[in-house]
Amino acid sequence: MKKGVLVRYAPFPHVELHESGMIGVTISEVYVEKPTRDLHLIDVVWGNDRGSSYPSGTICQEFVDELEIVT
Repeated sequence: MKKGVLVRYAPFPHVELHESGMIGVTISEVYVEKPTRDLHLIDVVWGNDRGSSYPSGTICQEFVDELEIVT
């Protein structure tokens, strides 16, 4: 997954977020969080509020395997 890709949450484990239709755009390349080195993350800006802690436009760290590319 690269910078500038449109994404949404995958159905598992985020059924309700997937069904919400929320779309975001990736603003980084995939990176690995240290020290675990097995958590592949990417920064996403969502087009809708994702709860009170993450209003629309907030940069969120997301697990790559919990997202899917919008085609």
